[in-house]
Amino acid sequence: MKTKYLVTCNPGLEDIAAKEITEELPSARILLRKEYKGRIIVEDEQDEYVMTRLIKLRSIHSAYILLAQDTIGKTVSDLDKIYAIVENSSIDRYIPAGASFAVRASRIGEGHEYTSMDVARITGDAIGRVYLERYGSAPLVRLNSPSITVYAEIDEDIYRLGIEITGERSLHRRGYRIYDHPAALKATLAYSMLRLIGAHDNSVIMDPMCGGGTVAIEAALLFENSKILCVDKLSKHIRGARINALAARVYNRIHFYVHDARRLEEIIPEDSVDFVVSNPPYGIRMGDPTSVRRLYRDFLPSLYKIMAPDGKAGVITADSHYFAKYAREAGFKITSARKVRHGDLWATIFILEKH
Repeated sequence: MKTKYLVTCNPGLEDIAAKEITEELPSARILLRKEYKGRIIVEDEQDEYVMTRLIKLRSIHSAYILLAQDTIGKTVSDLDKIYAIVENSSIDRYIPAGASFAVRASRIGEGHEYTSMDVARITGDAIGRVYLERYGSAPLVRLNSPSITVYAEIDEDIYRLGIEITGERSLHRRGYRIYDHPAALKATLAYSMLRLIGAHDNSVIMDPMCGGGTVAIEAALLFENSKILCVDKLSKHIRGARINALAARVYNRIHFYVHDARRLEEIIPEDSVDFVVSNPPYGIRMGDPTSVRRLYRDFLPSLYKIMAPDGKAGVITADSHYFAKYAREAGFKITSARKVRHGDLWATIFILEKH
């Protein structure tokens, strides 16, 4: 019997997540729509193998068995529709007698008269009503450590109901991240950027502003025979990156350097790096966009020198205008630019190649 799953990922990188899903689950049917930002519907068998493969994906945040999806309005009275949606779902197949449950909810978009807490409360009430009508008693609500976690979301005007299968902790929170850089790149975003630039094994891969080492660690976990370079001008971040690499058990496969990214040619041979992924500082976050633009102006010519003639770089920034300007001045060709959600900002991932 085919089952639908709701998979969440970084908005703007749905195609990368869909590709990884297809690689791991060749029989899966993927549904992507422009309005499903950060959401993918997957149809496949409901069995342990499928759910285990979903949990092991590196580009996704969460996965749920999707029980229902329907349109809903933005006024408080529209939430009454949730009762009918829950009643027509197969929720009672997933919360057995004697089990406890909790509802986690989110509300995405603007203009709603209600909060995510309202969505959770009414969904929980609806589940209780369904069980009382069908079985004479309702399952126990337990907000902490429930047996079953029910997920409900309203995404603009779409209500979705699901059963959580990947745990309440987002999969982007890798277990190896002991040292947490203040502007760390999500591991799922780092993985996706490596995929975007076509990084592969038996190559030289570098992050010239590595912070806590997320890009380098994700590359080391993906590629066993690549030379991976982790560079940052602050020794405290390199110490943190070393700690994280030890936790990920890839320490011996990463080369760490305390060095300024504006002078990479001093430590790295010219024309030697095949792939670069970087998350440089953002002016918006640092409060001084002028200094960040100077960094881009000085960093990009140095990056150009050390990249292989057929190399590729993926760089994410919120200051897209000036980054593109200085990239072209340094001699790079911008082959693509895509908007992605990075924390609370919409940023741009630029793919650069040498002319």
